Amino acid sequence: MRLVPVALALFHEKLGDSLRIWVQTREDDGPYHGLLEFPGGGIEAGETPLQAAVREVEEEVGIQIQEQDGVFMGTYQNELPGKMILLYVFLFPNDPALQDKGQWLTIKHPELSSGLKGLIPAPNHIIIDDLFLALIS
Repeated sequence: MRLVPVALALFHEKLGDSLRIWVQTREDDGPYHGLLEFPGGGIEAGETPLQAAVREVEEEVGIQIQEQDGVFMGTYQNELPGKMILLYVFLFPNDPALQDKGQWLTIKHPELSSGLKGLIPAPNHIIIDDLFLALIS
């Protein structure tokens, strides 16, 4: 099985007892086409996961963010046919440049990300729920 390292940028903000996360519709072909997802992609040779997250935001969203604003949240695994995706997740604060791009989703207790079933990739449920529990509870 092939290991594929991927970096994700998760823009978020805490609002009282809820969490807002920023997503965009996945346009490329593949198993997640049409789903709401965090910007991110493959880590290139010689690149750190954080550098990849920053680059992917510029490529996919069209805004520039700073490495020093990223906070490592953790790694997550996603098994697909013939490959294991290793997701490096970095948290970034809300950025005003996101205003007219993508959309914000509000996460609340007790449903957490369950209300997004079918709208986001399955691995993102764990990431969102972990972040909510870490920041809100």
